[in-house]
Parts: sequence; structure tokens; C-alpha cells
Amino acid sequence: MCSSDLCDAVFAWSFYSQGTKDQTAPSSDLFLKDALTFFGDPAMAASALGAFDKGRRLAQLIGDRRSLLILDGLEPLQYAPTSPLAGELKDPGLAALLKGLATRNGGLCVITTRYSVRDLQGFRQTTAPMVSLSRLSNEAGVALLRSLGVLGSLQEFEKLVEDVKGHALTLNLIGMWLRFAHAGDIRKCNLLSLGEMDCFLQGGHAFHVMDAYVRWLESTADSGSCPLSVLRLMGLFDRPATADCLAALLQPPAISDLTEALVESSEAQRNMALTQLEDAKLLTVSRDPAGSLVSLDTHPLLREYFAQKVLGENPNAWMAAHRRLFEHLCATTPDNPNPKLEDLQPLYQAVAHACHAGMQEEAALNVYHDRIQRGNENYSLKKLGAFGSALGALACFFEAPWSRISTRLTAAQQGWLLNEAAFCLRATVRLPESIEPMRAACEKAMRLGDWGNTASGYGNLSDLELILGDVAGAVADAEKAIAYADRDNDSFKRMTQRTNYANAMHQAGQRADAERCFREAESLQAEMQPHLPRLYSAAGFMYCDLLLAPVESAAWQLTLDPSSIPQAASVTEVSVRVSERATEMLRIAGRNRWLLHIALADLTFGRSALYNAILEASPPDRCGLPIQRAVDGLRRAGQIQFVPFSLLTRAWWYSLAGNNACVGSASDDLDEACEIAERGSMPLFLADIHLHRARLFGRMQNNGGKIKYPWESPHKDLAEARRLIEKHGYGRRQQELEDAERVLL
Repeated sequence: MCSSDLCDAVFAWSFYSQGTKDQTAPSSDLFLKDALTFFGDPAMAASALGAFDKGRRLAQLIGDRRSLLILDGLEPLQYAPTSPLAGELKDPGLAALLKGLATRNGGLCVITTRYSVRDLQGFRQTTAPMVSLSRLSNEAGVALLRSLGVLGSLQEFEKLVEDVKGHALTLNLIGMWLRFAHAGDIRKCNLLSLGEMDCFLQGGHAFHVMDAYVRWLESTADSGSCPLSVLRLMGLFDRPATADCLAALLQPPAISDLTEALVESSEAQRNMALTQLEDAKLLTVSRDPAGSLVSLDTHPLLREYFAQKVLGENPNAWMAAHRRLFEHLCATTPDNPNPKLEDLQPLYQAVAHACHAGMQEEAALNVYHDRIQRGNENYSLKKLGAFGSALGALACFFEAPWSRISTRLTAAQQGWLLNEAAFCLRATVRLPESIEPMRAACEKAMRLGDWGNTASGYGNLSDLELILGDVAGAVADAEKAIAYADRDNDSFKRMTQRTNYANAMHQAGQRADAERCFREAESLQAEMQPHLPRLYSAAGFMYCDLLLAPVESAAWQLTLDPSSIPQAASVTEVSVRVSERATEMLRIAGRNRWLLHIALADLTFGRSALYNAILEASPPDRCGLPIQRAVDGLRRAGQIQFVPFSLLTRAWWYSLAGNNACVGSASDDLDEACEIAERGSMPLFLADIHLHRARLFGRMQNNGGKIKYPWESPHKDLAEARRLIEKHGYGRRQQELEDAERVLL
């Protein structure tokens, strides 16, 4: 806690400890856990809720206090400048946190990153200004060089600062190199070829200066062999090197061309090497109060430099060292009955070292599958919600995420890991990225003649394409899924793939064909489980969604114009039948403790009750509880792609109250749904949101209400809804759109 009156608490975190490479997949998992615990919600920190919900909660906790939050080195969690999403946060937890703080914050959040944070662009002129620190001024650069003991004229200092474009790390490296290797004589800079280098490229001048540093250390023979060996070891890590890992590397026998100098030296000589590197500002040495070594760290660009050196010059030593680290971490990490996320971190790290050592198969089966996920239990995902950490491990199996997977794995293992990556990308709302590994997994299963997994793969692909707005592609891939399920002759797969196809057809507006296919699927369900003849779980939710479509449409017509249609008995009868189905679905899901399916059953029941209340002009009290449970349950289940659906339903329910507080809550729900849909590239939900905005708030204005439209205008929302519906072939909403346009335009 702060001793000053200026703030209540200070929390700082550096993401640089997770490396700088674009192909790695760091996450906010550990940060969110530690920060939530620090700011007072350990229960949320330890829960399996997704990163998005944890980020939102953390924003609330921090925003309520005069807190200082420092987030250093954010770029490992951002898309690189070469990506179409340049600067956007990959991690939904951080995105939710930063947007929440930009909206409401009683303190201060400071972020350092080399990339502009695209998620905060809308707050640039208000609560999230960007300050460029791209270079040191000439005056500051000269002062830095002089503080490092460099000797020369002002003109020579200023020329050097300009030559490296004021790059702070490069100036620091040059200054220390001149001090140790050339008694601080700035004229020795003529030994460096800086003219062609761009210091803003990865490494840039810093890498070039390190070449000179290495040559100097090599030239000092015995006195430089230990420091250089320590620096080379730093290239093996993408985070601080802990004392136990360093001790494992220094165990005899020495690793040829890597650790001989350190293994053969005394502890005093190794400590002198650490002191020399610390004085040269090349190393950060952490010790406990008793003076024992805790860890060593260096700038991530220097870790990257020495990684390239060791791998390029001594590939055998590189692999042997990583193998030793893998074996050490596996042997020293206990298998606790209920491990926390921090307990599993050494195993995630072991996966990375194993893959560097060419041991992908052992890492995949013995560590990731058996110890992290605990087989089919999927422990880290279901119990800890650690999708981001899982992606970090899975990225190690790819030569280029998420397209080229390691050829050291068997075809079956490749297919499994491709599916695993697609699932985790989807769970973290990186939906467009999950298409590639998902399609690759389908094709691998097909080449293996594994019709069951091919059917499941194309069914999952169809579902994802539907979320991403490729309705035609979803219908086509769902048809493929049915064909392969029929070849596999598995009744369950034949049923589920027919429900996927029917759902895609429903969204395309082909209701009659969709209903026929749902009935066919329900016949298969009755054959498999005569005691449960109706579709349930996700299949039941999709069928009920289709059955409710005319009820929903009638409710909207009545909401827009109370005099437009008489109450239709047949419509309310459908609503009652759907409520009966939802009750049965809830009983089945509750008995099996299926969080997602409990929430979907609640949502179905709540929607049915809401539409019925509107059509019968009765109080909507009965539908509030299941709708609230659905919103909370979908969050707990970590299935954020369903959350907008529940938020849209709750917004409609809120709006019925008509008072300012509930109308404000409806507006907040629509804004949150929009944020999720935009982040996840969910255009069908965006079309729904624009329709909801116009119908709920435009209707209030048309009826002479005093509620100000919270967005630009209902006309613009309807125009955008039409654009999205027509672009994506979202035929299901065509009639609803025309009904709204007829009343509101």
C-alpha cells in the first residue's frame, strides 16, 4: 500500500517476462489472478471464469479507488504492426480491464508499449492520452552517456545520439561497452558500423552493439568467459531465469560449448561475473535477504539476441540445455490434487523447453495432456479457466501459429492439437484466428479416414463460421458434417450434425427446411435415448430458438405498435411448449452439472416467458430471474460467444419497466453486447444489436417518451442492421427488419 496521501494502492506488472516474439502466445492469466487477489477479490481470482469477466471485475475494483496501476511491456499481448489488427489486444481480459478503466477510474493506469493500443483509440482525446517516448532528446542522450562514464566532446556526444536516433537501450549498451572495453573513449565508436542499421527494427542497433560486446568479452580470454557464458544462458529463457533452473544447467557434465566455463569455475568467480554484468547494466540480479540468488534477468531484446547466437552457432548445445531444463521442471513440479494456476506454471514452461529440444511428442502427451489437462478432465481449462496459458503452451507446438504445426508430431497428434488451439482461441474470443487450425484439423482427420472426427470438425467449423457471419459457408460445411457423420454411422454424431445444419439453415432464413432437419435430428435422439426423446443441451437450445422465432417476431411487432396485431393464441401456445422443453433441458443439465447447458436452458425459459408476457400484456416479473441466471451462467461457463444473446434478452426485459434506471441498464447491456460482438467479429450479433437499439429506444422516442436516444439515431442503426443482414445473408432477421423500418422510418 502507498505511504503517500496521493493514492491508496500501487500495483505494477511487466509482460516482458513472457518474451518479445510475435509467435509466442502470452496471456493475462497470472496477472489477473495476482491483481484480483491484491485488490480484494481472491474468490474471483481463483475461479474458472473467463479472462473477460475477470478483467471487467478488476476494472471495477481498481476504478473505485485512488490506485496506481503500471503495466509495462504490453506489446507481447498485442497484434504486431504487420497484422490487419495492428495494435489490438489479443487478450480479452486486458481489453476489458483497460476499456473499463478508460470509462471510469478514480486513479491512474500507466501503460508502456511500442505499439499504439488500438482498443483505446476512442479514448485518445479524453481519458487515455498517448504520450510518444520514441527516442531520447539530444540533451537527455548526452546526459545518459556522461553518466555511464563516456568521455568526449559535446559534438561527438550529439553525433552518437543522432546516429542511433536517441534509442535508450542502444545508448546504454554503447556507453557501457566504451567504458569497459575502451576506458570510455567515445572515439572508439568508429569500430561500430551503425549507419545501415534501423534501431526501431527488432534488435536494430542493440543487436549490432552486442556483437561488439561479445567480441570484446571473447578477447578478454579467461576474465570474459564466465560473463559471456551467463549471457548465453539467458538466451534459453523467455522470462527471468530462476536459481533452480540455473543450478540444473550447471550440473555436471557440462553442456559442450555452453556451460564449461561456469561448471569449471568457483562460486566466487561466478559471483564476480554476475557483478561485472550487473555493473554493465546487462543483467538484473535478484537475491533474497540472506544473499542467496533468486533469479537473473535481462532485457528481452538481449534474451532474443543470445537465443539467436546459441541456436545459430551451437544447435546441439541449444537442444541439450533445453532438454535439461525440461527434465528438471518435470521432476521438481509436484502433481497436487487441486493445483492452482501458479502451481502449473513450471509445467507450461517445461512444454516450451521440450519443444526447443525437439521433444514435441513427449511435451504434448506426458506434460500438456497428462499433467496440465489431466487427460479428458481438461483441468486447467474447466477448473481454472486458463485458456490464455493453454494457448501459450500450444503455440510452442507450431512453427508458425496457427497454420504450420510441428512435423515431429504424428498426424493424429497434430489434429488433436489443432483442435485444442482452435478451441482455446475461440474461448478467448480470437474467433477469426481459430478458423485456420479448425479447418486444418478437419482436413487431417479426413486424410486419416477418421470420419467421426471429420464430421465433428466440420460441425464445429460450421458453428464458428455462423458466429463470424459466413452463413453460406456455415450451411455448406454443416452439409459436409452430415455426410461424414453418416459415413461414420454414429447415431450421436448424425443427430448433432443435423442440428448444426438446421441451425445454419434457420439463420439463413430457410425456416421450413430447418424445421424438417430438426425433426429428423429429434427422431434420431428418440432412437438413441427413448427415455429422453426430445433434443436437449445445445441441440435443444437451437431447436427452441427456431420454435420461438414466430413468437419473438410477434412480440416485437406488438412492442413496436401495440395496435398492429391481435393476440395470437397459436403463438402463445408455442411459447408454453417451449417453456416445457426448457424445464426438461434444465433438469437434465442440472443433474449433470453442465454449466453452459444450464445457462442455455435458463435463457430459453426466460425468452419464452418474456415473449409471452409481452403478448399477454402481463407483468414481466416471472422472466427476470431465469434471464439474470442465464447472463451469469454463460459468464461462468466461459462461453462468451453466447453472452451477447443473453444481454440482448435482458436489455429487452429491462426496457419494459420504462423507468430511467432500467432504461440505463438496457443501454449498458446493449453497449456491452456490442463490445463483445465487435471484439469477436460477430456480425450477426451486431445486426441484432442495431435492430434492438432502434426498436427499443426508437420506439420510446416515437411514443413521445423523454428518453434521449443513447447512440447516433435509430435511422442509422436500422441502416447498419440492413447492411449487415444483406451482406451476410442473415435471412432470419429480414422480416423483423422490414417490420421495424415500416414503423420507425
